[in-house]
Amino acid sequence: MLPAFVLERPGSLEEALGLLDEDSVVYCGGTELLLAMKMGLLRPARLVDLKGLPGLSRIEVADGELRIGATVTHDGVARSPLVAEHAPFLAEVESRVGNARVRAQGSIGGNLCFQEPRSDVTTALYALDGKAELLSADGVTRLLPMEDFLLGPYWTAREDNELLVRVRIPLPAPAGVYLKYQISERPVVGVAAVRDPRSGGVRLVVGAVTDAPQRYDLPADGAADVDAIVGRLEITEDTGGSEEYKRHVTAVHINRALAALNT
Repeated sequence: MLPAFVLERPGSLEEALGLLDEDSVVYCGGTELLLAMKMGLLRPARLVDLKGLPGLSRIEVADGELRIGATVTHDGVARSPLVAEHAPFLAEVESRVGNARVRAQGSIGGNLCFQEPRSDVTTALYALDGKAELLSADGVTRLLPMEDFLLGPYWTAREDNELLVRVRIPLPAPAGVYLKYQISERPVVGVAAVRDPRSGGVRLVVGAVTDAPQRYDLPADGAADVDAIVGRLEITEDTGGSEEYKRHVTAVHINRALAALNT
């Protein structure tokens, strides 16, 4: 059963910001949040529902960036003509998130703010040099790279009086490969390999096996000491496998991703 709470449905972004405090939690798709509440891990006094705010559901290209509103669902990102044109790598990753229910209900902003360590989306956005745009109740905007926004498992840099309003990806966005090994709804390991459109180098990002994605910048030929990379990872042991097993699976997927990128 869900604990008792008050559900707020603000009619504007300003009203939503005014409702934020340490006792409130922002709600959109709720795919992660409601499960955590049912398990007793979260007991917010108030949920602030953002689904009715049209300003947070837009996808647009402006000032050399692809901008995706925080309430756009995973399906919305995957099916967007703008995303398909400007960031097909992200569209492909989003099309394989979770399951059909999660893709239809879960949002890109909710996924980032919950900071589930085994997220496909955070791994992809690391590779794309994505940034989180935060807006506070005081009208202050902060733009944080993923490595500054995602601080640890279920922990981000968002303050209690801030909303994540959109994700911004610099253009041109790189093409790439995303491979994952998955035995349940969430991946055991996810590996992104993309080619930087400016330098020609390769960005390698390893996700799901650690508390937050790890990025490595490689030369244009993708040459990498995979054993050294995997050996330095602080692997999280869980029901997905032991540390030894996860290191092996990660090494296999890194090699496959780099090989696919170079074919």
